[in-house]
Amino acid sequence: MNMEGRLRSIFAAVFDIAGDDIVDADSPETIEKWDSVHHLQLIMAVESEFGIQFDADQIAELTNFAALKTHIQALLK
Repeated sequence: MNMEGRLRSIFAAVFDIAGDDIVDADSPETIEKWDSVHHLQLIMAVESEFGIQFDADQIAELTNFAALKTHIQALLK
């Protein structure tokens, strides 16, 4: 599975939504369960899945699907 597919699977698991329905603009405004607790669960799951770590500033910026994709890609290079 490619990086985006793996990220979709994480979103689906954390937010209990269908992975196929996720779009780049999805954020706390579009995903009802995306609160501060779920945000931390999302970040921890992403870090674990990809073997990466975000710093505090990055975590604060990772507020939509597209931003997460961009940051993951940059850290995996």
